[in-house]
Amino acid sequence: MRIEKVEQVAALIITAGLVLGNFVMFTPWRNDQDPRNHQAPPLQSQSERP
Repeated sequence: MRIEKVEQVAALIITAGLVLGNFVMFTPWRNDQDPRNHQAPPLQSQSERP
């Protein structure tokens, strides 16, 4: 295997690890807080403003 191919495979593995680590550390689901269950307050219509 040529060194360039080894570097490409290593970069791919490192990038995948960083993406997975970012997902695991910063996803809201890790604290059982599903953002889909969050009830957003109703938006005020434009007609209610002066």
